[in-house]
Amino acid sequence: MGRERVYEVVKRIPVEELGKRIKRLEKDARVLKRLYFIRYLCRGMSVEEAAELVGVTEATGYAWLKRWNSRGYEGIIPDFGGGRPSKLTEEQKEEL
Repeated sequence: MGRERVYEVVKRIPVEELGKRIKRLEKDARVLKRLYFIRYLCRGMSVEEAAELVGVTEATGYAWLKRWNSRGYEGIIPDFGGGRPSKLTEEQKEEL
């Protein structure tokens, strides 16, 4: 029922590699957003104003500022800690 493809896509890199590159750039976009926030603060804006401009809550803005002040650039790089442990056992995951 979908439309017929008009243009053929040349697959210059494997789809998995494309996914990895997208993930890396998404992380870079998060860092860029945080750097804009810090720049707004350096230009004299309040945390509330800067947070509103980049589209985050005040609490997030204060957290970013605290991490920036304590660790600098490294502090604002997203660090996902792995998340919640799985409720499934390894055997259950295999079965699934």
